[in-house]
Amino acid sequence: MIGDKDYMVVGKEDVARLFPKLPKRSNKGGMGRVLCICGCADESGISMCGAAYFTAMAAYRCGAGIVEIFTDCKNYAPLASLVPESVFSLYDSGENGQSVCERLIGEIKKADAIVIGCGIGKSEMSAKLVRTTLQNAESPMLIDADALNILSDNERMWQDLSQHQRRRTVITPHPGEMSRIIGKSVEEILKDTVKTANTVSKKLGVVCLLKDHHTVISNGEKVYVNHSGNAGMATAGMGDVLAGVIGALLCRTPSPLCQDDILYRVAIGAYLHGVAGDAAARKTGEYSLMSSDVLTSLPKAISMLTE
Repeated sequence: MIGDKDYMVVGKEDVARLFPKLPKRSNKGGMGRVLCICGCADESGISMCGAAYFTAMAAYRCGAGIVEIFTDCKNYAPLASLVPESVFSLYDSGENGQSVCERLIGEIKKADAIVIGCGIGKSEMSAKLVRTTLQNAESPMLIDADALNILSDNERMWQDLSQHQRRRTVITPHPGEMSRIIGKSVEEILKDTVKTANTVSKKLGVVCLLKDHHTVISNGEKVYVNHSGNAGMATAGMGDVLAGVIGALLCRTPSPLCQDDILYRVAIGAYLHGVAGDAAARKTGEYSLMSSDVLTSLPKAISMLTE
């Protein structure tokens, strides 16, 4: 519910600011490097490589110069065929966790932005990856999905995230994930999404994007509410696309971003994601809308908003 509260919105002109005409002498290094710690595969045959695909592709479609996927080696074959442009860092779920985490630290140091959680599952290895990332991240970071669920089950892990890094960190829960984070029912959360996002942002010191039909983005002081998007976007993979969109917008500036700037970029990411969803729904209808349709519509949405 959005009550009579002060909040801000972004629009076409804001998207244009983050997508200026590219200089002729551009290079991939100057467009930013996004590290996607996404996707899992276990011995039972369950695989979440699709989450890594959506996140990585959305980051590329929104202008990231290099996207690296840090994932289970069982995901390599499908992901390499779907996103051959990506850099891959692979691990085996049966490997020694310490050696995997040491490799992850090396990749974290290279990243201009980090996205962690999309489809990583809640295994012991996944928990180690989350802890290692929180302890070593130095770039703007987005925490989503299973990483949030791992943190909900291990609240002390929040202590691994320094106060300085918290100001460069974004969490993107849907109401169910938010319920696990704060221990309140989904119904209570939906009664006042602005208050909920504000409270969590202040408590954790991070930027909070609370997904809803009117998504709320808060840094505990300022609030944006997004009005783009449609009900057809309530489908699997949509949050992974959003994570990739925001990851690309966070990686543009190599130097550390202030929290207000991060808040602004996250709000633009939510708006752009919704505009792409609306464009896709005009073709498919809301009932038939899929995450892949929104992914395909991102270039058109960017072109439309920057022309």
